[in-house]
Amino acid sequence: MRDKNSATSRGGSTPPGSVEERFAQLFEAMVDAAYLVDTESGRILACNAASVHQTGYPRSELIGKNIGTDFCSEGDEFDATAVAARLAAGESARFAHRKRRKDGTVFWDEVLVIPFQSEPDKIHISINHDITNRVEKERALAESETRYRSIFESTTDAIFVFDLEGTIVETNPNACRMYGYAAGELVGLPAKAIIHPDYYHGFSNFRTSIEETGRFLARSINLCKDGTPLDVEVHGGPFVLQGAPHLLAVVRDVHEQLEAERGLEEGRFKLERLHEAASLLEGCRTEEDACRATVDAAQIILRFDLCSLDLVEGERLVVRATSAQLAPEASVATTLSEENLATKTLRTRRTVAFGRPEEAPEARPTQTGFQSGISAPIGDIGVFQVASEQANAFTVEDIRFLELLLGHTAQAIARIRLQEELVAQASRDPLTGVYNRRHFNQVIEQELARSKRYAHPIGFLMIDVDRFKEINDRFGHQAGDRVLQAVASLLKDALRECDLVVRYGGDEFLAVLLETDGESDLVKDRILSAVKARNGTSELIPFPVTLSIGAAYWDPESGQPVESALSEADAQMYAAKREMGQP
Repeated sequence: MRDKNSATSRGGSTPPGSVEERFAQLFEAMVDAAYLVDTESGRILACNAASVHQTGYPRSELIGKNIGTDFCSEGDEFDATAVAARLAAGESARFAHRKRRKDGTVFWDEVLVIPFQSEPDKIHISINHDITNRVEKERALAESETRYRSIFESTTDAIFVFDLEGTIVETNPNACRMYGYAAGELVGLPAKAIIHPDYYHGFSNFRTSIEETGRFLARSINLCKDGTPLDVEVHGGPFVLQGAPHLLAVVRDVHEQLEAERGLEEGRFKLERLHEAASLLEGCRTEEDACRATVDAAQIILRFDLCSLDLVEGERLVVRATSAQLAPEASVATTLSEENLATKTLRTRRTVAFGRPEEAPEARPTQTGFQSGISAPIGDIGVFQVASEQANAFTVEDIRFLELLLGHTAQAIARIRLQEELVAQASRDPLTGVYNRRHFNQVIEQELARSKRYAHPIGFLMIDVDRFKEINDRFGHQAGDRVLQAVASLLKDALRECDLVVRYGGDEFLAVLLETDGESDLVKDRILSAVKARNGTSELIPFPVTLSIGAAYWDPESGQPVESALSEADAQMYAAKREMGQP
């Protein structure tokens, strides 16, 4: 009778040092889950520790389970008949299928079944390797390839992939259609075969531009198969194909666009002034500056003598800027609940233009004499209104240019508001670029929860710049600032990307070492070595900059508050300073 708790025993005791004992030791030490299985019944006779870890079942529950059915759910079965046939022939079998652990979670298992000579029993060994990560990566890779191929094939632009010598190695269907080639004919051609000689300056220019800047953008004339020229815009960039570097070119037919641009030659002056206004708006730092710049640009570009700009403030549209020629009483604040041309424009986000008063009865001007006007939205944040004492004073071109200008205005105001918000919520110290204490206070609770979840300690290094007051007193605060910046840079270089460097106080820094195993002292030594090396080359001040560092770590299983670890690190830091004779 076989002992179910042993991998090899067949009654009686196994002699020490015997083959069976060595086999049992090897069986138990295997990193993969391993089972001795009765071939006819499929019942598990013995298993190793790795099988307990893999399935979540204790060894006592695994013994006696059917290895072919008890771990599978509907739809996850394997071809047991084929496996049995190979075993009967004395051959091994390898297959993969999904299994379920005791807690119900599913994993992919690669199984190697080996016949085992043990008369009179028919026994085989089943070695099970968890391949879940590999399967998931393969699936993600396949999905990524499918998405890439779908985009590559369906995009309306022509796409070319070149090797580094300029030979076309792949194209999408639209490239063949655009250039008049049959499928596959473009592959193998050199780049110069599709570029007009006047625009071909050698493939190395294209390659060098991408290598130096990471991108290429140009307009050119290409040639179809029959010699017909194509006005194109080319966007190039690096591309990896089958593990090798290549260059990608996305080519767009811009013939109609160029025709439209040529048709706008008459409006060249306005476009130039509009670009200048856009640049000016990009440099505006306040909403008031952006509003004033918009009104000024409207007067210069479009020669609007009477205009005003209103922005939403709470439940009202408030006048923020007007042309100098517009009387103050001509533009007044209005509530959003009122029904007038301004509120309609804001609500619909559509420009309204009228050549005579009767065409826009909701306009209701505040003074007589206005005959025509434009009311245009500034995104969803305001309204720009233009008035004239002449009928039919505004053209379609005026409306188009005004909408372009207001698009820049909306972007400028949105940027200004975002910048103000970012400044208010800044998480980094403006001097050193490392995180500030506010950011540390925000993220530490999240990191503590992560530490508890994965049972990873968090290391803390409290770091103080020695003699910093002396540095400021002797060499000035600017020199002190440069020292702080250099220290911050050194700390960032010495730590991993996942770790945090915090400016904790004036000349104190805190390094937070996430997911460590209590390696704070090793990191501390690395930082001190880096400081020593830096002092050999630094010319910040005429004496070495040194750091006092206190190391501690917080163990999620200790039950202690994180403040205790911070206090310990702080105490260690001051102890280090005292050892160096620092106050």
